[in-house]
Amino acid sequence: MSEKKSWKSALTAPVKDKRVIGLMAVRGFGMFLLVTGMIGIAIILGPLNHLIGVEYHKIFGNVPLDLLLCFLLTVVGGAIEYVAEAFIKHLST
Repeated sequence: MSEKKSWKSALTAPVKDKRVIGLMAVRGFGMFLLVTGMIGIAIILGPLNHLIGVEYHKIFGNVPLDLLLCFLLTVVGGAIEYVAEAFIKHLST
């Protein structure tokens, strides 16, 4: 009665719906954008510059636009992560 199981069935064993795996990848991308934006804000505003010793070069030529870009990255990343997590919870129950 012992069947040889494939590695694909072992990876997806705890997951009921296969779409959850794709949503986890989308959630990871959202988290990447969120963390990238927060690190960018910390570098622009200065505290991270003193800790790791990096030199900040302006992207758009002025600090407010660069800060706005990092803030938008943070907001968009958080929204992507939130929506993906909501769909994961919906599909898991």
